[in-house]
Parts: sequence; C-alpha cells; structure tokens
Amino acid sequence: MDIYWIKEKKRCGPATVPDVLSLLQTGELSQETLGWHPGCAGWLPLRELPALSDFLTPPEAETAPQEESELPPVPPAETENAPEGATIVRVYLPSPGMRLLARMVDIALYFTLVYGVVYVRQIPFEPLLLPGSPLFWLPFILLETALVSVLGTTPGKAMLGIYIRSVVDNGALGAWRSFSRAMLVFVAGMGMMFSFLPLVMMGFALWSIKRRGITLWDARSGTLPLQTSPTQPLRRILAIVLLVVCFHLVSLCMEPWLPPMLEAIGTQSPETAEWLRNLTPPAP
Repeated sequence: MDIYWIKEKKRCGPATVPDVLSLLQTGELSQETLGWHPGCAGWLPLRELPALSDFLTPPEAETAPQEESELPPVPPAETENAPEGATIVRVYLPSPGMRLLARMVDIALYFTLVYGVVYVRQIPFEPLLLPGSPLFWLPFILLETALVSVLGTTPGKAMLGIYIRSVVDNGALGAWRSFSRAMLVFVAGMGMMFSFLPLVMMGFALWSIKRRGITLWDARSGTLPLQTSPTQPLRRILAIVLLVVCFHLVSLCMEPWLPPMLEAIGTQSPETAEWLRNLTPPAP
C-alpha cells in the first residue's frame, strides 16, 4: 500500500508501510505527521491511519493540527497501484511473547535435529556438541540465514504466522542481510547462550521493544517481523505442545551421554555434578 505524508507543507511519498515505520524509528517522521493512503477521506496523523494504527501508540501530548488551507491536496485516485476491486491487506507487529515463543520453537527443533543425529549415529560424548559451545550454534545461525533469505521465515515463526521483511528492497531479504540479522539475534538477543547473559539480553530486547518499538537487530539490519493477522490461540497451543515434545525427545536422545557428561562436569565442579546426579532418575 502506498502512503503519502506532508513535510514542510509539501506532499512526500509514496512509501510502503515498513518504509514509513523505519522513518518513524529514525525520527525523520513523527506520529503527528499528517499522512494519507487509499481509502482515507483526507489527511490524518500517521498514528490514525488504518494501515499504521496497529503499529503506533498515541503520544502523551498532541501537537496542534495544521490549518486545512495549508495542506496540499491528497493524491488523486489514479496514484493507487492496486487494481480496482483489490482488497487491502493489513499487517501487524507480533507481540514480544509471540516472538519469544517462535524463537524457542526454532531452538527446540534444532536441538531435536542435532541430538537425534547424535543418537542415531551413536556419536560419543563431545563437549563441542553441548549448547555451551559457540560452535554448537554455528549451524543454527546458518540454517536461520538460509530459511529467512529464501522463505522469509523459520519453522517457529511460520507456525505463528510471523514473517521477516526488509524495510528496503521491496521487502526482500538477501543472504547477507539475513546472515547479519541472525548474528545480531545470537549476540544481542540470545547473549551467545553464555551463562546468565541470555536473560540479560532478552530483558534489554524487551525494554527496546517497549520503548522504541523495535529490537536492536531489526533496527541495525533494517528488518521488521510482520503478521497478516493476529496469532490464533490454536497456533499458540500447537507451538507449546511442539516445545514439550521436542525437549522430551532431546532428553531421550541425550541419555547415553549422561554418565560421561556428569563425569566431565565433576572435574570442574563436583558439587554441580552431584546436584545433577540427584536430579537424574536412576537407570532401570
């Protein structure tokens, strides 16, 4: 959908929804900037445009509107790119909870894939194949890069109806932009899975979404996660069920690794190893 706006009493545009959101994030436009898109009777603040209202929240203070006589005319109907009778598709920003759930599903599926191969191939215990090793996550980053660059989504995101779009290049993501985003998510969103750093980085990401409306990795890579409709409850339930199933399968696949893994942990921290042995059910 084409969106126009007024800047310095001149009509600017057109631009797509992600483009306008990007301009808002960089401060080039404000929520009170007057805008218009097909279907509106006249100029409205951007926060009131139907195509943007789900993305924007009313500011604490409103600026006085410009006099009607100062406004340029709205674009004529001929500027609409959509053919006559076409339906306008609205998009939504997924909530932080849905984004976290999608990420957890992707991680659970990756764990199941890795430790399923370990179990089938009877690979002996290897510390580099534990989640604490950075090398363990390299294939995950490459897989996410390939899926996002080709499909625009990942299994977890697709299950919840979330797709990644670029705010440039007509929404398409190339391999480099997808890789850059995946690396930023791993560092700034997952804290490289090091100790308690993931909790800290996830808290910072939540703060960024609440305050700025966008995460660090999306701002840096010029991307936005979008939905064509709000997540349905059934999709959420299926995602949670899949999480439970995946982690149960992972626990079964890792059973042969438990003795050597506890032994390796015991060389570094006997107390931690003993605590884990107490949590582990005895072998039948």
